[in-house]
Amino acid sequence: MENQNYSVNHLAMSYGLYMGLAQILNFVVFYVMGTPFSSATGLISYAILIAGITLSMRAYRDHHAEEGVTYGRALGLGTLQSLFASLILAFFIFVLVKLIDKTLIEKLMTYLEEQYLRSGMAETQVDAMMTIIKKMFTPLVYAIGQVFGVTFMGFIFSLILSIFFQKKSTDPFHGVE
Repeated sequence: MENQNYSVNHLAMSYGLYMGLAQILNFVVFYVMGTPFSSATGLISYAILIAGITLSMRAYRDHHAEEGVTYGRALGLGTLQSLFASLILAFFIFVLVKLIDKTLIEKLMTYLEEQYLRSGMAETQVDAMMTIIKKMFTPLVYAIGQVFGVTFMGFIFSLILSIFFQKKSTDPFHGVE
């Protein structure tokens, strides 16, 4: 019988909570510094995802040594964990943008406009794009974007990390009733 303390769902929720809180801390640190949209924020966010997924997969693999860990189970663990982390981060982002700092979306729009201009886009193209983006971009859309973005990146990282954490069963009769 599977130990409930080390089930995939339990580990995904536990480590997802830690990853979500680490993502929030990362965002808050850069927000306080005045650069919430810097590339360093994204790189640290990726490092948090990779570290969190690695730790949970290692814990699951170590606890299930006799049963083994399939590629699919490891992939599911990492993806589910990323989903839980993204939901926590999205809730924080929504509360921050909707209730605490209502100018954050304006700051993001300014940042995006500067990035587009630096990349060499024509000013008329940038103006047209920014008009469309401003009409569609709301706190809810920003939060939902975080859910999809973090979960997708967690899935991509899990695809790679699962290769290293799959383990064959050491019990030759595992699964035989």
